[in-house]
Formats: sequence, C-alpha cells, structure tokens
Amino acid sequence: MPSPTSQQPEPGPRVQGEVTVSDLVLAKLAGQAARTTYGVVAMHRSPMRTLARAFRGSLTDGVEVDVDGGQARFALHVVMERGINLAQVTANLQEQVRYQVEHYGGMPVSEVSVSVEDLHE
Repeated sequence: MPSPTSQQPEPGPRVQGEVTVSDLVLAKLAGQAARTTYGVVAMHRSPMRTLARAFRGSLTDGVEVDVDGGQARFALHVVMERGINLAQVTANLQEQVRYQVEHYGGMPVSEVSVSVEDLHE
C-alpha cells in the first residue's frame, strides 16, 4: 500500500516592499519580555519618563532602545526580587529580550544592558 504524501503548494510570486518596525514597537517587545521574566518585579522609570508614559504606554517604562546599522541595542532599568540570583536572572532577561525582538520584531539585537535599580521583597 503506498504511503500518503503531502502536497505542498508551489510558492507564489514574491511581493516587493519594505517592512519598517518602529523603535516604539521594539521597546514594547523588550518591555513585555522583561515583565514576564522570573525575578523581575517591575520596570524602573525616571521622572522624565513619567511624562512620556502618557504618550508611549507603560510597556516602554524602563526601556531605552537605539537602532543603528540595522541592529537594536537595549538598556533596561529593572526592579528585581530580593534573594534571587541576580546574575542568572539578568542572563535570562537578556536572552528573553533578544529572542522576543528577533523572533517577533525581525530585528537583530546587538546588545541588552541591564541596570538593576532596586530590590523588592
């Protein structure tokens, strides 16, 4: 008895064009990744960023992004849980941000700097 085979559709013509992802979208992706990383309690925001929050949204709190040469660099300012291994959580955070931005945003990440601003119980 012959084995069933799967027929894959022939790829169609490619549509030409360009996709641009804004810095705001990249910052939101990084902020969401940071908030869902175990050990990160909150994002730290400076008083100057409080005003910007009204325009950009809370997902960008504590996130700075710079795109240069087709690669993104992030600076994250976080509040972590007291008693956790800061080095391990920081490494996990960096990896989560890199994965989220590259996978969903399509932007290569060259650097993720993490500043632990405070510790909370």
